[in-house]
Amino acid sequence: MLDKKIFIDFDGVIVDSEDRIIKKREKDNGISWNEFFEKIDWFQLLDESIIINDAINCILEGQEKGKDISILTKIHTLIEMQAKVEFLRSHNIIVPILFTPPHVKKSDIYLPNKGETLIDDSIKNLSDWEMNGGTGIYFNKNNDINEKFQTIKTLRKVL
Repeated sequence: MLDKKIFIDFDGVIVDSEDRIIKKREKDNGISWNEFFEKIDWFQLLDESIIINDAINCILEGQEKGKDISILTKIHTLIEMQAKVEFLRSHNIIVPILFTPPHVKKSDIYLPNKGETLIDDSIKNLSDWEMNGGTGIYFNKNNDINEKFQTIKTLRKVL
């Protein structure tokens, strides 16, 4: 469907890790966010996470079709980065993975060129992406519609 470069967010688009982090944080909110992120066993978290709406197979199909796909994901620790790489590679996903450190916008890591697409579950990320020349697609696993962005609940729609 799309011929331009496609960037896919990880947490909340590929796996439900974001929801799991929020639940863990509710139980352990007496420490700073930095301390909290350092305490997480990222390998276990991703191992327990559920793949959202067949996202892994959708990405594998996109790879097979030769789509220009990259993963563009926020990280909070280097261990989280390692866990995400191992998770994706263990599922035979071989596309490039770009990492965004805390307090850095995704458009600062990769400046969108001529409408390149970001698929993300964060309206804030999508708005920034579009302000910098990209095209945003809102991913919502429940298909809750957003009036500003095209909304999808499966990556199959664009890969």
